[in-house]
Amino acid sequence: MNKFLIVLVAILILSAGGVLLWQNFGNQNEEPTPIFCAADAKLCSDGSYVSRVAPSCEFAACPLPTGWKIYRDPAGAFEFQYPEKLTTKYIDAFEWPPTVTIADGEFSCEKINLGDGPPERMIPRMVDGRQYCVTDASEGAAGSTYTTYTYTTAREGKLISLNFVLRYPQCLNYDDPQKSECLAEREAFDLDGVIDRIVATLVLE
Repeated sequence: MNKFLIVLVAILILSAGGVLLWQNFGNQNEEPTPIFCAADAKLCSDGSYVSRVAPSCEFAACPLPTGWKIYRDPAGAFEFQYPEKLTTKYIDAFEWPPTVTIADGEFSCEKINLGDGPPERMIPRMVDGRQYCVTDASEGAAGSTYTTYTYTTAREGKLISLNFVLRYPQCLNYDDPQKSECLAEREAFDLDGVIDRIVATLVLE
């Protein structure tokens, strides 16, 4: 009887081992399913482009900024790097570099509708894993639109806000090919990426 139990246990152990071996090695010869990502591209702050990469199909990281200027807070509270000029041909940095403010508080951002009020909106946005609340307000003057932006994010228990103004020309006032170039630039311009890279260089004292 004891011999029978020993043989039965041995058979069960060998069977279980065979199942595990099949699960771990039996499917190695199967070809992995190819992953195809969208063929669009993102314009980086240095003027280069990056494409989406498998398996997540997220955009590849943009090159780290080089040749940027350093701004140091006169009070010594912080410093950051920023591009002296944007790499765009038609979009201008009107009030630049961004004005940085640091305050205590809890991060929150509720999306609001434009409605019939002034052209101002507040939009929650995620950029490369960093959460922002983006506020923008626009007004037109002399064939251009001036948009005031405020990007707010939380870091090290503080609320960090960047405020600046960009000038966008009315692309439809141009003739082709300038009109098409202007419209294409506005479509491809990655402002979120520019600001996120500035925030990434921010050092709190």
